[in-house]
Amino acid sequence: MRAGSFYFLLATTLVLAPAAQRPAFASWPPLGRALCTASGLQGAQAIATDGAGGAIVTWQDRRSLPFNIYTQHVQASGQVDAAWPTDGRALMTDPLMIPSVPEGEESPEIVSDGAGGAIVTWADGRIDLNGSDIFAQHVLASGTVDGAWPSNGSVVCAAAGDQNDPVIVSDGAGGAIVIWVDGRPGATVNDRDVYAQHLLASGLVDPSWPANGTPVCTEPKAQGSLAIIGDGGGGAIVTWSDSRSGNPGVDIYAQHVLSSGVVDPLWPANGRALCTAPGTQAVPRIISDGGDGTHGAIVTWHDLRDGINQIYAQRILASSAIASGWPDNGRALAPSGFDEVDAAPVSDGAGGAIVAWSDARNGFLNVRAQHVLPSGVVDAAWPDTGTMLSIAATGENFPAIASDGVGGAIVTWQASFDIFAQHVLGSGALDSAYPANGRPLCDLPSLQHSPAIVAAGAGGAIVTWMDRRDGVDDIYALQVLAAGTTDVDPGTRPSEISFSPASPNPARVPITLRFALPREERVRLAIYDVSGRRVRELASGARPAGEQAIAWDLRDGAGNSVGAGLYFARLEVEGRTLTQKLATVK
Repeated sequence: MRAGSFYFLLATTLVLAPAAQRPAFASWPPLGRALCTASGLQGAQAIATDGAGGAIVTWQDRRSLPFNIYTQHVQASGQVDAAWPTDGRALMTDPLMIPSVPEGEESPEIVSDGAGGAIVTWADGRIDLNGSDIFAQHVLASGTVDGAWPSNGSVVCAAAGDQNDPVIVSDGAGGAIVIWVDGRPGATVNDRDVYAQHLLASGLVDPSWPANGTPVCTEPKAQGSLAIIGDGGGGAIVTWSDSRSGNPGVDIYAQHVLSSGVVDPLWPANGRALCTAPGTQAVPRIISDGGDGTHGAIVTWHDLRDGINQIYAQRILASSAIASGWPDNGRALAPSGFDEVDAAPVSDGAGGAIVAWSDARNGFLNVRAQHVLPSGVVDAAWPDTGTMLSIAATGENFPAIASDGVGGAIVTWQASFDIFAQHVLGSGALDSAYPANGRPLCDLPSLQHSPAIVAAGAGGAIVTWMDRRDGVDDIYALQVLAAGTTDVDPGTRPSEISFSPASPNPARVPITLRFALPREERVRLAIYDVSGRRVRELASGARPAGEQAIAWDLRDGAGNSVGAGLYFARLEVEGRTLTQKLATVK
């Protein structure tokens, strides 16, 4: 944890209409907001929160040679930010140095910078003798590329050999940690390692980290399919598929990289094994466990140990120990004897996870979800086989998931050529305001595919996808709302939350959150992190009319000081999320 300041960035009051009546705010077009319709192909999009209910989307863009990486900002209102260029901001701005790289090499990943902008990373082959290298760029909330960063991106790693498939997470201080698959000289296609590097908010590589990255795993044979989360203290936990055992197939490992640039000495060299069962375990995904302030993780994957893919999960503590109650080699979430693939987990806000996946037990792929508790037990309130999010007689693929902030989740997927979403409640029931087979976000005759999602505040989310309504892949987005939200008469809703002090606060003294109630109401005021995990409940129950003042001591529910990062103060009145405020802890 780093000492620093706590200061407010932005406040928004979100007033929502019933989800059954409309899928998005009125200013969002019914079939999605076009973020980019430039000529040529746009794709491989990724999405991050803007911290104000909107989103920043990045993609690889082939409108002209040489190819480039673009970003666009869509506001909570559904409007594309007028300060940003039409069809997006190019992140490589020096045309004499922009690389032209093979398709698939430059797929970007994105993370919020904590100030309304974003940091994007990608691989490209601009240095011919090196193969592919890793770069990153910072786009400001204003829509301009950060002038302090190099015009075509900071060099994260330029070692000889191929570096590919970067993943990224915020360091909580305006910079980011990037981790990638590395094939330095001597490596073969079947021998790839994992490296990490820290970029400061200035765009410089952290001088305390090794040049070209810290080795995270250099075990012989291939490591790949990375996924990453922050550790709450400026470091990161990364998971991957690992073929070291030759069992045959691949296994699941994880490692913790400290903010200092060294691998956590409490963890085994080259990673902690999460699953080494026979057969192949692949495509790991990771979320914070949020458990007791320990900043461990829950990892999911699909698993072929019994001859057919099933979804498993495992919880690892910050100490590198497997959490008590979780079986060796992981917990099967809903074993069926039919293929289960593409696990997508999200925090339940209480140390467990909601996991969605595509499931073939009905004879075709449908999306299903299950809730696993922090103890490693599947939630008995949910069906043993998981909650069916759709029973439509069509193939449903590529589920993506976001927290609704109150223990449930919004899940999106591709169904044939269309994009759908469903809301599953914390109880395991489906939201009655959504259609039984999910709400169609875009069901034009043309192809819409490959959705990505981010939580957008007030229980809602923003989904982005690739869209061929104009004949080639463009980038679109749409907001979807959680149910249980209603229009509120402005004269009867609470005032916005305000913070005191609202200026830089190096001493990290307690923060007082203030708001006014027009009448006696049952309220809940809680602090959430940017993933939707509840960090601390500050108030719950009936409160009288008038001014309210509630203190937060910058600690989580277990009494531990919170780490650097983005946090939301969210006020609910009679079950409706009516106002929230975003802040950054440094």
